[in-house]
Amino acid sequence: MTTTATPTITTTVYLNDAPGSFLGFNRGAPARLRAAATFNLPIPTHTRPHQTVLAAALEHIFDELNCEPSTTWATGWRHAGHRSLSVGDVVVVGETAWAVASIGWNPVPTDELAAAIDRH
Repeated sequence: MTTTATPTITTTVYLNDAPGSFLGFNRGAPARLRAAATFNLPIPTHTRPHQTVLAAALEHIFDELNCEPSTTWATGWRHAGHRSLSVGDVVVVGETAWAVASIGWNPVPTDELAAAIDRH
């Protein structure tokens, strides 16, 4: 019997330390991101109808970092003493970056991501 490894995608979570970050990414002040965790996220295989794999991945990350963790990487997040994922924070899944918004997620252009990381 052959077992197939679950495909994963490299994911990095950045916390936004800018004043007013709760207003959103680059809204209250220029974002100041610091990498808080990098892990290999299993690519979701079960999604709700009309939900993309990316949307399912972002939802899963948000839930794991805000509720009771069920994964090794989220448990590590808690043990490291990080706060919950909040508005203005950024998650990079593969080659795309997404900022937590008051409702859902907003894409973050590469140049804005790089500038926010450099500010920190």
